[in-house]
Amino acid sequence: MDSKELKQKRIKEVQILLEDFATHHLSLELSGYVFKLWAQLGRKRHYVITSGKKEIWAAAVVYVIARVNFLFDKSSSNHLEPDLISGFFGANKNTVAGRARDIENECKIRIGHEGLCSQEISDSLTSVQLPNKMIVSKKMAKAMGYL
Repeated sequence: MDSKELKQKRIKEVQILLEDFATHHLSLELSGYVFKLWAQLGRKRHYVITSGKKEIWAAAVVYVIARVNFLFDKSSSNHLEPDLISGFFGANKNTVAGRARDIENECKIRIGHEGLCSQEISDSLTSVQLPNKMIVSKKMAKAMGYL
């Protein structure tokens, strides 16, 4: 099997694991972010997703989305515990957190990353500069009628 076939096989394997987790624990919106991030990783040419366990990759992708959407916060309506994620996939929590950090670095993901979290979170955490040079959150700029 060549590297391209291995990569496609891994993409499908992890996709199945993600679908199973999403069915049991995620809203449709959050599931979309998980699948979007996994697809993004699958398109990376120089980022090897074929090494390591598929369960670690799946757990790490969920972990990234949980982190950028504040799902580890107990007041979140979609609250998730890191132990639930790692336990579901039978993975070590520290290994998952480390792989999640690698994914965030590779994809340059930050808290409130547009396209991987709700628009409300993204708008609250993204700054824009107004014509008068004042810097405000995107949410505030929308409320003021600038966007």
